[in-house]
Amino acid sequence: MEVVGGEGEFVECCYSSKVWSGRGRVRFGEGVGSVWWRNLNQIRSGVGLVDIGWLSDNIIWKVGDGRDTLFWVDPWLDGCPLARSFGRLYLLADNKLATVSEMFELGWGFGGEAWKWRRRLLVWEEGLLLECVERVITCILQVGTVDRWVWKLHTSQCYTVKSAYSFLTSIDTNQNEGFDSFLCLKAVPLKVNLFVWRLFLNILPTKDNLYGREVIDVTQLHCAALCGELEDRDHLFFRCEVYSRIWLLVSKWLGIDSVFNGNIGTHSTQFRGLGGFSKNSRTAFTIIWISVLFVVWKDRNNRIFQNKSVQLETLAEKVKLQMFWWLKSHYVLFDFDYPYWRLNPLCCLQAIV
Repeated sequence: MEVVGGEGEFVECCYSSKVWSGRGRVRFGEGVGSVWWRNLNQIRSGVGLVDIGWLSDNIIWKVGDGRDTLFWVDPWLDGCPLARSFGRLYLLADNKLATVSEMFELGWGFGGEAWKWRRRLLVWEEGLLLECVERVITCILQVGTVDRWVWKLHTSQCYTVKSAYSFLTSIDTNQNEGFDSFLCLKAVPLKVNLFVWRLFLNILPTKDNLYGREVIDVTQLHCAALCGELEDRDHLFFRCEVYSRIWLLVSKWLGIDSVFNGNIGTHSTQFRGLGGFSKNSRTAFTIIWISVLFVVWKDRNNRIFQNKSVQLETLAEKVKLQMFWWLKSHYVLFDFDYPYWRLNPLCCLQAIV
C-alpha cells in the first residue's frame, strides 16, 4: 500500500490482490497477503493495544456537499452506514450506489423521488423508511465544501504522524507497569509467559472479547463453566463460582486461609504476598499463581472445544504437577520427588527462596 500524505488528506493506493474497493473506497482483506500486509492490518485493528478501536474512534467522515459520499454504504450518519442500520431498505433499494448529494437533490423526504425500490414496500417496511427519513432530514449539506476525513487528534483536523504517535504512546506507556514482575519468569515456559502478558492486557479470546470482535453472538456469552454468568477475564479466572474454588483448594494445599479479590490487579498482589515479602518467595508464589491461571484456561478451552470437563480436585492436582515440573526443570536445589512435593509444598519451596 502506498500512502501519500497531502495537505490534510490520505491517498491510499492498494493493490487489488490485497483489498477490494468501490468508487475509491478501500476495503481491507482480513488474513490475506504477506506478513507485512497482515501486520499493517493489525495496526489498523488495534491488535495488541489497550484501546483496540483507537483508529476508528479518532477518524470520522465529515459530509460537506455530499458528492463524494455514498448514501447507503458510507458511515456518514452517526458513524454507521445506513445499509447496516436499515439493512432491509438497502436490500430493496434500486440505487444502492447513489451519493448523498444525489439523494438530497431528488428529494429524500417521505414520498420523495430519491426513494427507488425494486418493488412496492410493505406496511412495516414503510415504517422503517419513515424512521430513516427522520434521521437523514436532520443533515444539512454545505454547498462548495468537499466531503473529507477528519482527524480528531489534531486541532487542524488533519492527520499527522506526531499526533498519532503521541496518542498511541500515551495509552501504551507503562501498560506493563504493575505486572512486569509476572513476565519473563525463567521457570515458566515461554508460551505461558505470553499467555500471562495477553491476560494482563485483556486480549485473550475470552467470550466478551470475541463478542466485541463480532466472532460470536450474544447467546454464546455465558461462562464455559456453566455457572450462569457472562464470561469476561475477571469473571473466568477469579469470580466464577466454579473456577474460584480452585484458588481455595490450592491455598488449602499451601496451608493458607484467605479470601481472594475478584480483580486481576488486586488478586495478583494479594496472592504474591502470601509467601512473605522477600523477592524469591514472591517469585515462587507468582509461579503458583500463573500455574493456576494456565490450568483454568486450558480446562475452559477443553470444555468449549472438546466438550470435556473434569473435577476441580483433578484441576488442583494438575496445578501441583505442572508446578513440580516447572520448578524441577529450572531450580537445581529443587531435588524433591513428586510425592514429597505434593505433601510438603512450603518445605520444598524453602529450598529455592
